Amino acid sequence: MEKLLDVLVLGRGQFHELSMRGRVLLSQLPLNLTMLLVCAVVAFADPRKLSDTGFVAGQVISVVIFALCAVIPWNRLPYGSFLVIPFLDFLPVGLVRSSASDALTGLGLLAVFPVMWLAGSGYRTRLMVPLGGAATLVMVWVPLAIAHTLDPRSLAAELVTPFMMLAIGVGTSVMTASSMAQQARVEELLARSETRERLLDTVLETVDVGVLVLDADGKGTFANSKQVEVYAAAVPADGIGEELESQMMIYREGSDEPLPPEQWAVERALAGEEIEHELFTLGRGTAARTVSVTVRGFSDASGSHAGTVVASADVTDVVMAVRARDRFLSVMSHEFRTPIGNILGYAEMVLDDPLLSPASRGDLQVISRNAEHVNQMVDDILAAAVTGPAAAAIRLPVDFAALVREAGDSSGPAAHRRGIGLDVRLDGALPILGDRTGLARVLDNLISNAIKYSGTGTRVVLSASREGGWAQCTVQDYGIGIPAGDLEQIFTHFGRSSNVVGTDIPGTGLGLALAKEVVEKHRGTISCTSEVGVGSTFTVRLPLRREPV
Repeated sequence: MEKLLDVLVLGRGQFHELSMRGRVLLSQLPLNLTMLLVCAVVAFADPRKLSDTGFVAGQVISVVIFALCAVIPWNRLPYGSFLVIPFLDFLPVGLVRSSASDALTGLGLLAVFPVMWLAGSGYRTRLMVPLGGAATLVMVWVPLAIAHTLDPRSLAAELVTPFMMLAIGVGTSVMTASSMAQQARVEELLARSETRERLLDTVLETVDVGVLVLDADGKGTFANSKQVEVYAAAVPADGIGEELESQMMIYREGSDEPLPPEQWAVERALAGEEIEHELFTLGRGTAARTVSVTVRGFSDASGSHAGTVVASADVTDVVMAVRARDRFLSVMSHEFRTPIGNILGYAEMVLDDPLLSPASRGDLQVISRNAEHVNQMVDDILAAAVTGPAAAAIRLPVDFAALVREAGDSSGPAAHRRGIGLDVRLDGALPILGDRTGLARVLDNLISNAIKYSGTGTRVVLSASREGGWAQCTVQDYGIGIPAGDLEQIFTHFGRSSNVVGTDIPGTGLGLALAKEVVEKHRGTISCTSEVGVGSTFTVRLPLRREPV
């Protein structure tokens, strides 16, 4: 009964949520209430009708039918058995109509209640709609038969009400069928939506990436277990209450200074900033974790901002592996190249001695050839590290100026052997986020090219400076230069300048293409200006790392 009142009076429930008994009662209730209203109106209009046998019988039968609706266990009976009630309703409606029609007109319209029930039940409507019209016809013709007035004119005069009821039944059945189809479609879509939601929840709990979803107001609506696990490292063990936020151990990768809350990825996301693969350190000591954070906003169906997704990947092991690789390759490129350069330089000096015996000259040539071979092996290892599938995948804090200085030191012996001066000019530290190995390879390639294409007695100038929000490095030589028509193709695979093709200057045309690829992965640019016979200047520009405010 409480649910029945919720649906009927308070509107807090749905009809299909009621029990079968509740639905039958609610379907019958409008007719019984209207019958009570008819009784009250007749009592005012013609009190004598209240003692009419037919009128009283109709009212009593109506009450009995309502009582049957309440006591019969409809859920235990076959579905559709409840439709016996609207067919029974035609009896009290017919009795009240025939006994009180002279006092109150339009009582035949009471048949609309059972007709709409039959048509709106959704149960065999092709049969129930005609039966409802036929029952109405019987309801209006039976009194004529009792009164012995079954002449054609009387029968025809009573056809309007049955026809109206039939039309109402057809309209009701059409609307019910449409409503039921829409309801089935909605339920199907809801089922699919629920399935997709469960699938999404399962995926988000399965992936090894922390996911945090914020709504348009910046409130968290979802965080998977990985997100909670990763950021637990940033929570101090003794953190308490309202001071917990200020005690959070969140650092920019490579820095020991805690970030202020406004520099946290979530706060920046709420300010509308998009972040891509930016590294943060959570916690201190052996329990610290390094996370790569990406932030993206999303819109609703209307295109309005609906919220933000923060994805945090734990890359602690990857960062440690990258650092180990960088340390190893740093030894390869610096510690190996310096002694190899010295070996090649001194071998070349001794080979210039006219007093050297043929046997000794042959031995020195073997030494020089093998030293060159080792040097090429070092270059091949560096190239493989730069072009591998994981190349430049992780950006770590790097001082670009320090890389330029190291590249100059490594290339010094080669320049000395060629009789070329190498000037290194630096203008303070240049903090960037980058792949040390890849950038070192780019610098080595540019400097070796400058030395290779310069003549003895010239010089190469290597400089690094800050230009606005960019770290800029230039490699300037005073060599043979590059024709203007070749400047675009030198950065393509196997592209070489036309003025060196056919000469004995070695080269594959891959170095600058590789350099361009690495620089662009760092969201930087590489360009060249040149003049034949004057020299060339290569410029690399990389975005400076944004320091905490």
